[in-house]
Amino acid sequence: MLKRFTAVWVTPLLLFLGTSGMYICLSSGSISGQGYTAEEMDSGLRMLAVTTAWMKGHPVPPMVWSRHGPLPVLFDLPFLKLGKQIVSPDFMLSFQPGLLTAGLITILFLWLRKLCSPVMSLFLTLTAAFGTMLWPYAYISLETKQSFFVLLAGYLALADGKTDRWPRLLLFAASCGLALSLKMTGIILWPVIAYLIYAQFGDSWRERRSHLLAVILVIGTIWLFSHWGTNQYWRTRNAAGHLGAWVIDTWLQYFVNVIGIFGSPTKGLFVYCPMLLAGLAAVPRAFRSNRHLTIFAVLLTACTIAFTSILINPGADGWGPRYLHATVAPLILCIGAAWPTFSWRRNAPLVALSVIGIAISFLGAFYYYGTRDFAMKATNQNTVEWEDGDLVWNPITFHARLFRVWLHEPGAGPVLWTPNHNWQWSPPPGSKPWVTIDLRDYCQPQSFMVRLWHVSKNGVVLRIFAIYFSSLILGVLMVGWVILRSVKEQRAEPVREFEIDLKEARAV
Repeated sequence: MLKRFTAVWVTPLLLFLGTSGMYICLSSGSISGQGYTAEEMDSGLRMLAVTTAWMKGHPVPPMVWSRHGPLPVLFDLPFLKLGKQIVSPDFMLSFQPGLLTAGLITILFLWLRKLCSPVMSLFLTLTAAFGTMLWPYAYISLETKQSFFVLLAGYLALADGKTDRWPRLLLFAASCGLALSLKMTGIILWPVIAYLIYAQFGDSWRERRSHLLAVILVIGTIWLFSHWGTNQYWRTRNAAGHLGAWVIDTWLQYFVNVIGIFGSPTKGLFVYCPMLLAGLAAVPRAFRSNRHLTIFAVLLTACTIAFTSILINPGADGWGPRYLHATVAPLILCIGAAWPTFSWRRNAPLVALSVIGIAISFLGAFYYYGTRDFAMKATNQNTVEWEDGDLVWNPITFHARLFRVWLHEPGAGPVLWTPNHNWQWSPPPGSKPWVTIDLRDYCQPQSFMVRLWHVSKNGVVLRIFAIYFSSLILGVLMVGWVILRSVKEQRAEPVREFEIDLKEARAV
């Protein structure tokens, strides 16, 4: 039993530790500036204060609610509580998105190992981890909780077939409920969850009625609790008016947005996750060999696009089309189902796409995603439309420009840059000149360890630096160990197949 556990779980455990370490080592040490995370952190701290006051019989302070309700905040509480003892709640909570992303990567690897050879599984897993927008979101957060539970629900429903064990069924139900409820917009995924339930119970629901009823009750209970909590935030705000300001005013724009979500040079999924270009050819092939998985991935993508395409900025703030964060791992799975073995001759294009993706994702992880917005505001060019579609302000090229300044132009002198735009024929009367900025004001990396590498350190700063440096060493060692184990398993696999064939021949 112990030998079987070691064979199955050691490599995924090492992968989780390795990716966690490599994600965490580049953390900024703070998360409050990432989207609405400060809002959720305030809500979590107030939850702790309310609980403490109630337990001690003190006056209970009023609750502070967040836009997605209390459900996602519950996952923050252990980090916030620990942060009151270690450095700060903000510091400890910054670990969470990296750990969740590492968990998602581990589930992806476990699922790929059921579809692919060891080397192909590891290649696709590491590409997903460091060659897609999953890497930058290990610091941005926002989407990581929902994406983790969407993939976990899919894995529990599809990877191992049907199950009658209550613990696994309840975990599946909870994962489905959380996938629907961790974000206010999660309800758009109900067709995906319905399909997973169908895949698990479709041809045997009469014999498993008690299991099916329990799953539906758990999902419904979680969603109702989330809906109640979300209403606590929005009842004092005009939710319809808030959304209406961001909705397109012509349905022709819907078609344009659908195409742009995939191919826009500033927000396209294929730009920020180049490996998914292979999905165009992989999906039909994967459908022939693994129909349930392919439908899950395509349905998830379609549901997300159906909603986000009604927005004037379907990519939203972040690095790439952040609402499609949950689709990355399932689409990678389709590539694994289409090409389960690795061959340099056949997979050379995949390797090239992986390398390009690593370069792009590194730029997203190295700099805070809001740096470009600060620069746009300084030049009076921070309109939503320019943020989403202006090639001069393309996030990838802008971060590359900052990285070049940081890496190749050391010194105290300014590095001036003017975001010039080309007027059609001639400037309009009264137009103002384009504003010039100093790129050196924006090229500071977000990583705590990188920023303070050459600075003298002591006290709490030294301890934080040691944590991140240790994470780097741990991550590199663990990922290296995973690579060695996967190569060893790849070499042993043909031997095991040969031994099985030989035993069958002797039996005959």
